[in-house]
Amino acid sequence: MNRNKTQEFAAPLPVLGLITDHLERQAKSRGGQDFLVLGDMRLTYSQTRDLVDRVAQALLASGISRGDRVALLSGPRPEFFVHFLATTSIGAIWLGLNPKYTDGELDHVVGDAEPTMLFGFADVMGEGQTHKLGGLMARHPSLRQLVVMDEVAPAKGTSWQDFLGRADAVTLEDLSARRAEVEPMDGAYLVYTSGSTGRPKGALLTHRGSNLCNVIAVHRKGLSDRRLICNFPINHIGAIGDICGRTMTGGGTIFFQEKFSPQDMMSLIDQEQLNTMVGVPTMLQMCVGHPDFDTFDLTSVDLIGWGGAAMPIDVLQTLMRKTGCERCTMGYGMTETTGGVTYSGLTDSLELLSTTVGTPDDRQPLRLWHANGREAGVSESGEPEAGEIQVKGDYLLAQYWRLPEATAEAFTDDGWFHTGDLAIRRPDGHIQIVGRMSEMFKSGGYNVYPREVELALEDHPAVAMAAVVSLPDPTFQEIGIAYVMLGSGAEKMEGKVSAERLRAYSRERLANYKVPKQIVILDQLPMLPIGKVDKKALKARGRP
Repeated sequence: MNRNKTQEFAAPLPVLGLITDHLERQAKSRGGQDFLVLGDMRLTYSQTRDLVDRVAQALLASGISRGDRVALLSGPRPEFFVHFLATTSIGAIWLGLNPKYTDGELDHVVGDAEPTMLFGFADVMGEGQTHKLGGLMARHPSLRQLVVMDEVAPAKGTSWQDFLGRADAVTLEDLSARRAEVEPMDGAYLVYTSGSTGRPKGALLTHRGSNLCNVIAVHRKGLSDRRLICNFPINHIGAIGDICGRTMTGGGTIFFQEKFSPQDMMSLIDQEQLNTMVGVPTMLQMCVGHPDFDTFDLTSVDLIGWGGAAMPIDVLQTLMRKTGCERCTMGYGMTETTGGVTYSGLTDSLELLSTTVGTPDDRQPLRLWHANGREAGVSESGEPEAGEIQVKGDYLLAQYWRLPEATAEAFTDDGWFHTGDLAIRRPDGHIQIVGRMSEMFKSGGYNVYPREVELALEDHPAVAMAAVVSLPDPTFQEIGIAYVMLGSGAEKMEGKVSAERLRAYSRERLANYKVPKQIVILDQLPMLPIGKVDKKALKARGRP
């Protein structure tokens, strides 16, 4: 088989002004190559560029001004990325809406962002959404126009074809003039954070931040000429930047799936000979655990990528054996950083891939800031000190939308952004996450970092994933409770895996005050939609 090996650019890519500048670059150099694919719909780079221009012209004809917000309710489809590129290219601010959101969740986002136009599909992933579109129009006076993208003559609003017809009123010269007014540091799109500590906040991300993060990721993660799947929700930075933005910058092809299915994902990789398998660890774990896993040919894959959470080592080993792939890519980042700020090496060991998040990039300054107001170093005992990950640069969010106090609190006086994540820098330079500042707890007067305990438990061959939460305790102030999910290694150790044995295992690897007071074995850990463990749900269980 002719495997499409990972290639990296010999020289750094340019960090261009607008997000769409990279589409224009690719349309000139590889115009006939497929770019956006869904079933029989296949748009080349040139066709995508032309459609983006037409949508942008129609938006201008509809009265969209620089700084206006434009919303789209959709699953991951080619039209989503076309709409995103067109909207941002004229200086408007794009807002993605998740069809899975409740009316209350949609009301919060739309009410906060106040978009002037709403686009959407009446049928999303086989579910009718007309009532959601109509309800949003009725409840939010900022919305003045509705475009329904999959009905020729919608009962309410304008059809997609009629909307595109407006483009004839705006010349390409007019479009170019508007685009020339847009600045790289202008806000391009709003992504609402998950709201784990309150109601979701809108992170306003910029053209410059997106382009810089995408260019760095293409080099550090080997993302040139990738053929991969986008099945993330469009309101998530993973879909907008990590998959679509980086693939466009690296000149690859995106295959869309409106709804994640492990079977459909592996089938598409097999049929289209995709060279990249990417997702949050939960998705990849579901692929490995699918009863038809052995029936798919995944040997076209030469790069495995993940983010958002730690990858269970047994899942990674199984995927690497299945694909024959020797290259992996992961890292650390968040919505507010517009993507990653640390990166693994493409041939890092399993130990590094399972315990660290790689190393920083010089173009994205990063420091670990100790609670004593200095950079974290090495303790008197010779152990690396934990510090908050703080980052700096023009790739960060411009602001939390209409929240000046929250924006100010997110930065230090000298411009470093508080991530809230605690980490150590190992002697080899790799960054190891030890927990959230909000998750750190004191047990008997000692600081305990949950991620450190989780990593110790996940070293056990029977443990696929661990999650540690704290609960109040009259004696120790707080204690740690560990919830673990067993993996395939447990089958080989039948009768030898128990909560008490796991506690004994952790005592061999952790100081006494870090050892969980109780360990609970679950068939499945509760998960958030973005693939992270739902620790709020675990805390709500109370003391076992």
